[in-house]
Amino acid sequence: MLARIVGIILGTILATSGYVVAGWGQLGSWAAHLDLGPFEPHRPLAGAAAAILGGVFVVAALTPRPKPKRRKTGPVALDLEGGLEAAPVIAPAQDFAPIATPVLNVSPAPAAARPPAPVTRQAPAPAKPAAPAGDTFAHLRERMIAQTRAESWSEAARLLIAMKGAASGDRELATVYRDLGDFARSQGQMDDAAEAYDTAVSHARDALRAAPGDLNAMELLAGTLAGVGDVAEAEGRLDDALSAFEESLALRRSSGGREAGDPGAQRALSVSLERLADLREDRGHRMRALDLYRESYDVAARLAAADPARFGSDLALTRQRLAELEAKVST
Repeated sequence: MLARIVGIILGTILATSGYVVAGWGQLGSWAAHLDLGPFEPHRPLAGAAAAILGGVFVVAALTPRPKPKRRKTGPVALDLEGGLEAAPVIAPAQDFAPIATPVLNVSPAPAAARPPAPVTRQAPAPAKPAAPAGDTFAHLRERMIAQTRAESWSEAARLLIAMKGAASGDRELATVYRDLGDFARSQGQMDDAAEAYDTAVSHARDALRAAPGDLNAMELLAGTLAGVGDVAEAEGRLDDALSAFEESLALRRSSGGREAGDPGAQRALSVSLERLADLREDRGHRMRALDLYRESYDVAARLAAADPARFGSDLALTRQRLAELEAKVST
């Protein structure tokens, strides 16, 4: 509000001064002999420029600004041992300030060329001891999730790097690169996030091809595509965002999210519906956005009825956004 008032006052002063300096009408006649120094030869042009700039300030101050959309937090993470996890793995960027952590290298490490080993007689190498249970991929990820919930971002970054080294197989690689993308996006490192998500999508597609119809593999790809869409939307690549959100939603619909007995799967479907609806609204497709929000509301209402403490806030956000869209469509 203060910025608007300052803009109106400043704009009015500039517009009035320009009007007077340019000598327009009766109001400007008294300033006809006012010396403008080096700008005197350009009096009409200087006055017109000041008047136009002042008018722009006033219009900008009076123009209503759209309220930022409140979204459900995401993405929905895949717990390799226990199915879908409703809580976000990495907190959204607006929930914490950037930290002084080293930039994560999220690109796949190229295979380094190794020189041929010299032919020498060596004693047999001792057998490598088995990694302790706490250093397995699943345990590292469990600790990383705990650190993000505790907002210990430096330790979470260290564990992510350890997970990258411990990951094997397409599912684990897709998971760690998606987590790296989430972390990089939360720190505002959009280029790194986009690169990590692209790598994660590649591994997630391979995992789904190896196990067609596997619900966990489908959710892994759907969640990764949602990250791709979020980065593309933030960077203004709306066509790419739309494509990613639509594929993510199609995967969650095909996995039976609406009818699934897992509340996490139903919430994931609701989040995907609203991601796509918000983008549709931004592109002017209000009726399509309204249909998507109505579908999400049905899912959110069932979840809130079954567990109000866990899903009540989700339903409140969905109801608010649905009411806003209905008001816009009816006007």
